Amino acid sequence: MAQNGLTPVNLGRHGHRFWRRFTSFDFARTMADCPVVELEILQAAATFPITFRKSEHGFYPVAVLSMQSDQPTPFVSAHGKWLATYVPSVLRCAPFRPRLIEPDGNGRDELLVDETAELITDNPEDEVFFDKSGQLAPELKKVAAFFRALKESMKHTTHLCRVLADMGLFGPLTTFQGVEFPSGHFGVTQNALEKIPRAHLSLLTSNGGLRLIHAHQISLTHSIWLTHAHARAHREADTSLTQQTTGVSGFLDALVAAQQKEEAMDHCRQEGHHAFL
Repeated sequence: MAQNGLTPVNLGRHGHRFWRRFTSFDFARTMADCPVVELEILQAAATFPITFRKSEHGFYPVAVLSMQSDQPTPFVSAHGKWLATYVPSVLRCAPFRPRLIEPDGNGRDELLVDETAELITDNPEDEVFFDKSGQLAPELKKVAAFFRALKESMKHTTHLCRVLADMGLFGPLTTFQGVEFPSGHFGVTQNALEKIPRAHLSLLTSNGGLRLIHAHQISLTHSIWLTHAHARAHREADTSLTQQTTGVSGFLDALVAAQQKEEAMDHCRQEGHHAFL
């Protein structure tokens, strides 16, 4: 069943089709955030604000790509180039995506493909989905193996988040130093962390939970830059629109002036003609 353009890869649907490697990050332009795992949390936190989202299966960390849900991310250029210093793991294998946010123990290793990304083709020169025996083709097996490892890391990550939730550490994240976050984000405040028992703090130190919390807290400063980037994009868009409007207005003014000049010359010619009569 397709959802948001994502369809499970299967032999019946994709056995005679092909896929092309992505060369642009346009697919990520409208993403407000994306999941990240504990293994990459330090690299991600050095680039993006890291917050937490909540699904029916619990909390999980995300890299915030846009502070305005209706605005494109500043991390993708107008030409589809990725501008950040780090690429979250989940974005590296387009048009494929894994099922990451699921309860522990769910054994599905389903590989999803975005059929709206225009990278699914009928061209035999592109990569095949399945080999002649009906198994995943070698290149797609590499993608599947990468996603299996990513999913295992996400299981550990969501387990850490469950521990934090059980300690009552998560709370709605609405603002940071005057910057407003879109709805649905959660965070861990220093005040909440200081109130937990010493035994809980010891556990978080040993299981990696404290590192996750500190990475999240420090990363929130990126939200200030991200908000400024949105504002700059708005100004540039307004300037471009003004220049376009000025250009059109100037053209129309010039056209009117030319017409008036032509009418004046016609009038002069007529006056001169009458003078000789």
